[in-house]
Amino acid sequence: MTARAGTPRLLVGGESLLGITRGGRAVLERVAACYGAPAPLAHAFAAARAAGADGVLASPSALVREALAGPSAPPVWALLPNVPEYVRDSSDAGLLGAAFRRVRRAGPATLARLGLTGFTRAPAILGGDFAGLVPLLLELERPGLGVRRLEGVVLAAPITDLALAGRHRGFFARVTAFVRARFRAAAGFETHNLGHLLRALREWGIAPDLVVGPVNPRGLLMKPSPAELLAELARARVPVLAKELTAGGVVPLADGARFAREHGASGVVVDLGELGSLEEIRAGVRALAG
Repeated sequence: MTARAGTPRLLVGGESLLGITRGGRAVLERVAACYGAPAPLAHAFAAARAAGADGVLASPSALVREALAGPSAPPVWALLPNVPEYVRDSSDAGLLGAAFRRVRRAGPATLARLGLTGFTRAPAILGGDFAGLVPLLLELERPGLGVRRLEGVVLAAPITDLALAGRHRGFFARVTAFVRARFRAAAGFETHNLGHLLRALREWGIAPDLVVGPVNPRGLLMKPSPAELLAELARARVPVLAKELTAGGVVPLADGARFAREHGASGVVVDLGELGSLEEIRAGVRALAG
């Protein structure tokens, strides 16, 4: 499959969707206080979507699955796998044990797809090829969102950056092709080394549908350096969605988004933890979307 058209300009997402950050929990508590309802994240999604967000960037979790269960669920870009959850499971059962837990709770359709994916990539899997194993992990994680259609699949930063550190050109080409063909969705990569990744993709001639990485006026997490990252962003052929816009809370969200867009970002990812109450979500998203 070729690349999909339509890069999102504004997604809401981040660790807050997993309920694992203090800021995220505070947002959901404030939304719940407004509604007195058991599904505050669903209301937050609805408010962001109505205000102009193109959708959500979310990892599988019980909290997210509940919020996406209704008929009015927003468009979803899946951030896979749920690395914090996988790390927690691995600390108890090891990496293989964490994988087996996901296999045991998978439904028949997922197991069938898993078997087909594994069969078509058997040589790579038996040879321990990292690029051959990642499609199996995506097959296991994707049903956890509970939605039938995905707009895109974005590989989580820890896996992206591991492959990038090994200069694994074939990994990025194969994962991009797999996501487009298997999920009929845009293929993306999240990274904490945005300048390095953009340069590598340019040199390799590989063009996923989008890349997600840090861009902000303070240069926080902008590697290899803010100047080098911005230079790569200016010449990038891959759409970039900027995250970490507030540089850990020291930059106003609107200023961070303006900086990223002025320097070539095609869109932004806003963590719900950077917004606040339901009205602040509406106002903040409306301002950024406009």
